Amino acid sequence: MKKVVFFLFFSVCFLINLHALECSDLAKKESFKTTPNDLAYANEGLFYCDGSLLNLKEVKELFDASVAVRSESQSCVGDRVYKENLNKLRWLLLKASFAPELYQKELAKPDIAEEQKDARMEYFRYWANESLFNFLKYKKFIEAYKNAQTPLVKFYESLGIDTPSAAYYATSVVNEFLTFGVGKSVNKAKILTPEQSMMAQRINSDELANLLYSKNFSTAELTNLLNIALLNEKSSDMIKEIIRRGADVNLGDETPLFFALKNIENVKILLANKADVNHTNFFGKSVLFYAVQFSDKPLCELLLKNGANANESYIDENAKMNMINLGMTQVEDTCGLEHTNRSVFMHAAAHATPEILKLLMDNGADINATDDAGFNALDYAMKEQNEKTIKFLENLGLKPNLN
Repeated sequence: MKKVVFFLFFSVCFLINLHALECSDLAKKESFKTTPNDLAYANEGLFYCDGSLLNLKEVKELFDASVAVRSESQSCVGDRVYKENLNKLRWLLLKASFAPELYQKELAKPDIAEEQKDARMEYFRYWANESLFNFLKYKKFIEAYKNAQTPLVKFYESLGIDTPSAAYYATSVVNEFLTFGVGKSVNKAKILTPEQSMMAQRINSDELANLLYSKNFSTAELTNLLNIALLNEKSSDMIKEIIRRGADVNLGDETPLFFALKNIENVKILLANKADVNHTNFFGKSVLFYAVQFSDKPLCELLLKNGANANESYIDENAKMNMINLGMTQVEDTCGLEHTNRSVFMHAAAHATPEILKLLMDNGADINATDDAGFNALDYAMKEQNEKTIKFLENLGLKPNLN
């Protein structure tokens, strides 16, 4: 019993000490000689004290981009673990801000660090080409990654550090975000093939022809090349040529249509080649869900004109539980799916505009539908604080089901 009491007393003291740490303490190098065992309870304001590199606009953007790439769900890992993981990164960056010489001691040797960075970037490029949303997150991260370098060099120079050393620290810091987003352990088997890498680059029609006929590709390989071409918004002629070569416009959990949504002309080509506009992915999402989330009215109109179901919904709770019980490969992602049976109209209420809602209604969307948790469209709009769709739905007479 005494041991339990002592443990509780020690834990409480630890939490108080962690909360008691103030900005003025950060100038003391002793504060960074050890890392708190449990950062989930740290005062978030501590990480943004004057002198923290986290206050740099470009670093804030890189931080947000890395969190988006990591895509860790609080529903999956729990609130405590989620906060602890974020704060471990913040604490590391705080150390890099106030005690760079201590931070440097934890870094790998430059040649090893460069090798690790290259491996993560190579896997990152592979990951980016697996879906449109991955690709968009990748592009945003890479832009932020590049933009943060110069401000970080200047940050370290302002501390009196010479330019070569400042550049070394800046590179090390941006790579902390890469590690956080992509992960320390990468699957070295998951890299783009030479053909996929080439498709992701700028190529002309002759180079494309040489690529497509360089070997006897399977249908799956050609479809993968088509997906990469669509992500990189290759010309209509190139997209048509890959389809003629044998790519299947209806292959995959997310078919080529999902990869084309940022280029309406390529969407038209796929639809003309009999792409299934109502194909749904593992979660039950059709391309209309994504078009709605982009608030892309012309794209929504095109999909609806070609037969898109305005009442499509996510998988229901029974389907979700069956997937979990069967141990399907995507099961780790289903824990983040809290609102099963969520309709396109609800999705639009959360993320889109009144114009998109009106368009869905004109195409038969059920405005009174509820998901498996009892949420209706107005509940979704209120949850996401989408003031425009809230007003629109209230004017229709819709009432929230939940407070």
